[in-house]
Amino acid sequence: MLVIARGEAIRNFVFSDFLKELNKLSTISILSSIPDGEIIDYSSPYVKQIIPLKKYKENSFVVFFREIIHTAHYRWNWTNAVKYYWHRHNKRVEGKFKEKIKLLAWRTLGLPLANKKGLHITTIIERWFSWVFRPTKDFDKLFDQIKPDIVFNCSHVHGVDADLPMKIASRMGFKTGTFIFSWDNLFTRSRIFPKYDFFFTWHNEMRSHLFKIYENEINLDDIYVTGTPQFDFHFNKRYYWDKKTLYKKMGLKISRPYILYTTGMHPVFLEEDKMVNAVIDILKRIKKSNRPYLVVRTYIKGNSNEMIALSEKYQNDDDVIFPTIMWDKNWNMPLFEDLFIYTNLLRYTSLGINAASTVSIELMIHNKPIINLGFEPPNSSLPYWTRFSQHVDYEHYRPLVKSKGVAVAKSLEELEYSINRSLNHPKYLEDYQKLFLKTLFNDSLDRFSAKRIGKILNQKAIQNEK
Repeated sequence: MLVIARGEAIRNFVFSDFLKELNKLSTISILSSIPDGEIIDYSSPYVKQIIPLKKYKENSFVVFFREIIHTAHYRWNWTNAVKYYWHRHNKRVEGKFKEKIKLLAWRTLGLPLANKKGLHITTIIERWFSWVFRPTKDFDKLFDQIKPDIVFNCSHVHGVDADLPMKIASRMGFKTGTFIFSWDNLFTRSRIFPKYDFFFTWHNEMRSHLFKIYENEINLDDIYVTGTPQFDFHFNKRYYWDKKTLYKKMGLKISRPYILYTTGMHPVFLEEDKMVNAVIDILKRIKKSNRPYLVVRTYIKGNSNEMIALSEKYQNDDDVIFPTIMWDKNWNMPLFEDLFIYTNLLRYTSLGINAASTVSIELMIHNKPIINLGFEPPNSSLPYWTRFSQHVDYEHYRPLVKSKGVAVAKSLEELEYSINRSLNHPKYLEDYQKLFLKTLFNDSLDRFSAKRIGKILNQKAIQNEK
């Protein structure tokens, strides 16, 4: 049984080759909070049934206890990203007396638990509370009826609604597993509460980091390095368009190159519209006969009103394009067509610009020059904890910067210089990029990550049958 609590996992485990591979040896049921749309269209050839994942209100004491552990885990982890979220919560409760008291209680009670042993013990207690005070026995009945060999959570971090059925499945003795969704999650997200028997990770560093955090309760041999299905599409020629097809789709003249700017999520990246505007100003200074387009792909899950206004301002501009993102906003789900658009935007761009994003790795896959933004938006006065420049120094991102596979611009002048250098010498970062990808991913960066996960799940299901 697969559990899909939010749409982000659809790309990795429905649109990829995962279901096709898994269906070779296994009968598949999906427990999903997404009742309609493309999940039905693209899973139906391989899936026996899709069961609605209902949301239940949990016991308030259990929720409060869990928040204490969340806060303790953050305090113990204490990465740069955690410090950002810590300040963001401070901002959230300003002028809200009850919320401020609640936050203070979580932090005060969590402080003595902010160590490996304390977190391990309280996580076990939280699982017991979640079982004893579970708000429904519907999942008990469901698992008794289906008797799955494996219950697999397709994203450990997207959708808290998945945690309850995963905890119940584990408590009932069913084998459970999950996929660590992104390379930054172990640095930026809080505690993993369900007890999983096995995990899938992108690369060996993630595997080692996961074991270091949870070594009291997981075995290193139960953490598999498979790569991520997120990158499979970049290697699969099925998703390749010729340049003419992409340009027609984007409304571009094929005689002109383009720069791809991918924005971060608002409100994590505040006032990014000013940064985009600065790039536009630099672009406009390039001689018209040599001027590339600027294609701005906005972050669909968090776009600011200011960025929307900027896109409207340049709606009819000859040089700037804000393409519509093919996304189902109701379910936080990319549409299948977007796989083609995004893959080919990366393939044909002359240069990629972002603050500090996974997109940098995807641009490396396509051997593209990359500029990361290590300075503050022009004419901004952001609080220290929200500063733009901190993201290139996040723990998960430092190795990428250190690899020299990206250029980090620390001023507008450096940004303009790097843009011109990248356009004139597009291969100058390529050797560093290839070395970084080979070192980090070894043999797990190809079009077969989804298939690898499917094969391992099939093997485990067969073992459980015996």
